[in-house]
Amino acid sequence: MKKLAAIAFLLLFLPVTAHAHSGLSSSMPAEGATLEGSPEEIQFLFESPIQQGDMTIKDESGNTVEVSDIVFSEMELTGQLAEELPNGAYTVDWSAISQDSHEVTGTLTFNIAAEETEEPAAEEETTEEAAGESASEDATETTEQSEEADVSSSEQSEEAAAPATEPATAETPWITIIIIAIFAIAAVTFFVMARRK
Repeated sequence: MKKLAAIAFLLLFLPVTAHAHSGLSSSMPAEGATLEGSPEEIQFLFESPIQQGDMTIKDESGNTVEVSDIVFSEMELTGQLAEELPNGAYTVDWSAISQDSHEVTGTLTFNIAAEETEEPAAEEETTEEAAGESASEDATETTEQSEEADVSSSEQSEEAAAPATEPATAETPWITIIIIAIFAIAAVTFFVMARRK
């Protein structure tokens, strides 16, 4: 009778002991979630304590995403991301060893769909506009300097031509006087020769 009682006891409690390995309670991000930005960490919470755990993250192209640090404590497994994740779909393969040394595994999928800003493009346009305005100002200054140089050169040419004109004007009366004197001498000579005849 005692043997039967012992067997019944074992049959009653062994299944419970055999299935006491930990199961996943929740995760952050949640399964299938779509995030508006990159998470800083991936976290799994279990129904019972774990001895150790690990995880691997891959993007939609199958490339492995670097996880800077993976830690576990009691019923929690956390992986710190080394850098921000770009938009796309991600898969996290995780594993944990429960207190009864059973390994449990699973897969978490999530998406990142952050709004892309156009600020860099606006800043680039502003830079190009500023460069265009600067070039226009430089061209205007160059034109003004060229015009000033032309005016200065013209004034210098006029000043150089003025002295050359003045002597010619001063010489004109003397030429006129000489011509008149020659005509006068010729007239007197003609008159004298006419009287001698």
